[in-house]
Amino acid sequence: MNEYLFIDQGGDALIVRQEAHETSLSCLQTLVGGLIQIVPSDKIDADVWVNEEGLFFPQFGINLVASYITGRQLVGPVVFAHSDGWGDTIGLEESTLNQLKRDGLLVDDKIWTSSEVANEYLAFTVAQ
Repeated sequence: MNEYLFIDQGGDALIVRQEAHETSLSCLQTLVGGLIQIVPSDKIDADVWVNEEGLFFPQFGINLVASYITGRQLVGPVVFAHSDGWGDTIGLEESTLNQLKRDGLLVDDKIWTSSEVANEYLAFTVAQ
């Protein structure tokens, strides 16, 4: 299953594994709390996903950690993933996840599910 990096707007970084019953689309939508939008970044070799209506959520603040990583001002939760040669969203490579652990970005080694993240970090939104 695909594994993504989720960064909460408060800076908590977690590894999230897509569940067997989920598509990558539904998983990403759950993690950002709504409709998804990809954000370009020249600073990192990853797809950066945010809530496309995030600027309208008063609960979403600036995500300082994700903004620093991407070099763009981002709000709310942010998800990092890769894509394959056909444009399908896939999880981050093991080497990328290991580098994030070595750099001290990840909060812990626990692998979360999207529903656990939504309950813990996005209780104030209604995932669409």
